[in-house]
Amino acid sequence: MKRILTAAALAAALLSGAPRAAAACPYKVGPLGRYIAPAIVQGMTATNENQIEVWCSDAPDGDDWFFIVDNETELRINDRVNLLIDAHETPDDFTDDTVEDCFFCHDCDKTED
Repeated sequence: MKRILTAAALAAALLSGAPRAAAACPYKVGPLGRYIAPAIVQGMTATNENQIEVWCSDAPDGDDWFFIVDNETELRINDRVNLLIDAHETPDDFTDDTVEDCFFCHDCDKTED
């Protein structure tokens, strides 16, 4: 019975907007305060400002990343990408990290070294 009450109390706290502990960053942040996160483009939505909001899921653990690109992007849903993430000087907390750039290649087999 105690476990059910504890679970109910936890659910109530989460629904009430209680602050959660900062999540640890699953990546090693480099000396310039950035890291690379492999991801998959899950969705793209047009905005009113001739831009596209891109939704990516982190390949290793499924974290979601959102960022804006111009409407002439070559990104497509299901593209595998590498996101350059800025850790904002908090390497142990990825809740404030932001996507700085997105790298991808559609014709990598044809690219010369």
